[in-house]
Amino acid sequence: MIEQITFFEFLVAFCMGLAACCFFLWAIMIGAFRNVEDVKYKITEIERHEP
Repeated sequence: MIEQITFFEFLVAFCMGLAACCFFLWAIMIGAFRNVEDVKYKITEIERHEP
């Protein structure tokens, strides 16, 4: 019984890790990590012009 519980815990952890890897690869493919600094400068510029 305990072996089955342990197996399912590892299976769930493996699936969660696989999902995280898929999400990371998807983010790279859509370009989420390009021009990260550009967003910082845009936000800074918007905050400067707020009253």
